[in-house]
This record gives sequence, structure tokens and C-alpha cells, in this order.
Amino acid sequence: MGLVAEFQLNSPDLPLTETVAAVPGSTLYIERILVVDPDRPIVLCRAVDDDGALPEALAADPTVETCTTLTDADGGALYRIKLRDPPLPIYRKYVELGTTPLGGIVTVDGWWGRARFPDREALAEYRTFCTDRGGTFKLERLTREPSTDDPPFGLTREQYEALTAAHEAGYFAVPREASTEDVGDRLGISAPSASERLRRGIDRLLENAL
Repeated sequence: MGLVAEFQLNSPDLPLTETVAAVPGSTLYIERILVVDPDRPIVLCRAVDDDGALPEALAADPTVETCTTLTDADGGALYRIKLRDPPLPIYRKYVELGTTPLGGIVTVDGWWGRARFPDREALAEYRTFCTDRGGTFKLERLTREPSTDDPPFGLTREQYEALTAAHEAGYFAVPREASTEDVGDRLGISAPSASERLRRGIDRLLENAL
């Protein structure tokens, strides 16, 4: 079971940063990385607000070996970019650590990334790898990847059971058909304990669903 990390990575040596710096207001959304060569990965990117200037900027970017403009089913522009071996080879390190990139955004300020790490040790090694090479790594969010047996939306087992019991008892019906005492009786706990589990469960559900 892995960990999903969301982080910011800033360094002038990151791939594609020169491209977005050359086209003010542009943003590159990395939709997919093709595993061909860990030192020279191929990325599929979608551009926002490039005003058609991105192909020229990509051609001048020293981290780009080749770039092909594609058209998707919706008529938008996609770029198939083969990267040169960059000064900060972040994808190579992904491969070495058994990490799976889940998405990326390239802006003039650097990279925002989302990736699945096998464990905390791998995440710590990746952070050290980046900072030792002059990058600034800021972890924004770290979540445990749920197993198929875990409750959804980050709920604890107790919160999930309380919400399920309350729903089945009619606690959320209008008008209300059950009290916290009824929910507590179903769970074998006191009414105050049931109320606390419901409150915390609803708060966690809203936090992760909205």
C-alpha cells in the first residue's frame, strides 16, 4: 500500500520551465508519461493560454529533444515532447524508487506534482535527491492510498459504520426518523459517542469530497 504525495518542486534546472517562462501566462499540464527511456522520457502535455506561441518556445528549450503537436478529439492541442537528459532528472529518480507519477503542472514558478510513493522512505529519498541538486521541495499533502477494504473518502471504520447506521435508521431523513440514541443502540455505544462519530464522519466526508 503506497502513499500519494502532492508537492511543489522549484528549480531552474527542471524540464520545460524555460518554455513556460518564455510564454507569459502559459501553463503545461502533463497528462501522461510514456516509459521509453528513463533518461529521456516522452510526455504528453496540454497547454493553457499559450496563444499559439508554445511550439516555438518548446523548440528553443534545451531540455526538449523533439516536440510534435497533436490534436485530440475535442480539437484542443496536445504536445508530444521527448525530453533530453535534464540537469535535474526527476523521472529517472521516479523509476529508481518505484514511484508512479500521477500528474504534473509546469508553471513559471516550477512544478506541481502528484505521485504515488511506495513508502515514506522513498519519499524522503526523493526529497533529498531534489534538494541536494539545488531544488526546493515543499510537500503539500500526503495521503495513504486506500486498500479495497478501506472505507471511502478517508473515513475511519468507526465513522463509516456510524454514518451507515444513521442512514439506515433514517437519521438523515426529513423529517428525522431516528435519534442519536437510536444510532447509538445500533452501534452498541452511547448517544454522545454516536453523535461525535457522526459529526467527525460528516466533517471528514465533506473535507475529502468537496
